[in-house]
Amino acid sequence: MKIKDAKKPSFPWFGMDIGGTLVKLAYFEPIDIIAEEEQEEVESLKSIRKYLTSNVAYGSTGIRDVHLELKDLILFGRKGNLHFIRFPTHDLPTFIQMGRNKNFSTLHTVLCATGGGAYKFEEDFRTIGDLQLHKLDELDCLVKGLLYIDSVSFNGQAECYYFENASEPERCQKMPFNLDDPYPLLVVNIGSGVSILAVHSKDNYKRVTGTRYTHIYMHAKFIMCFLNPLSDNMSFSKYFLILQHEFLCLCIYEIY
Repeated sequence: MKIKDAKKPSFPWFGMDIGGTLVKLAYFEPIDIIAEEEQEEVESLKSIRKYLTSNVAYGSTGIRDVHLELKDLILFGRKGNLHFIRFPTHDLPTFIQMGRNKNFSTLHTVLCATGGGAYKFEEDFRTIGDLQLHKLDELDCLVKGLLYIDSVSFNGQAECYYFENASEPERCQKMPFNLDDPYPLLVVNIGSGVSILAVHSKDNYKRVTGTRYTHIYMHAKFIMCFLNPLSDNMSFSKYFLILQHEFLCLCIYEIY
């Protein structure tokens, strides 16, 4: 969207998170278009909307997660559906070329993006797609996005949940969790890398630990906390053997 005109952004509305393994794309499809708007729409905009919303797969690796779609969402005063699309990061050049073929740069010159790939592929967007990236802080987007998704609910259902009676399998059940006033809380973001944030408010948070930016594996304490509920009280020595057997062998330096 046009960054300078936040009140009346022009379509199409996109946002991208370019990670080390996957690209996650959010696309807002307006469903309240009036006849006059439809007549004024350029063919490239119609082509993009039709291509993204009429398919659930794009090529051999792109997927639209239909089960995650947010329907009848009000955004910037417009009503529409929010679609979530993902594809491997190594296919991003193909995506940029597709945008060029569909004349995306005639509709926008700036695309909002976050993640380490926003820096790695910035030159490709500029030279191939004729697009500038408006790079946003990844952790800031994570916290605000989490709170936003919870505020709009998930098609009438709570998106955030917790397990009641988690230590008793027969009584354990998933329960909705209210994020109206959740502070303080820990947010654990698990992707190609791991970040753990201490969040005191939507604007007050700090990354306290996670994957280190050197040639080492995930922090041992995090591994134990993460795997313990999934195992039968395994000892640390057994966790260490798992690591040695390359079950979790991705290092941060390998991502980008």
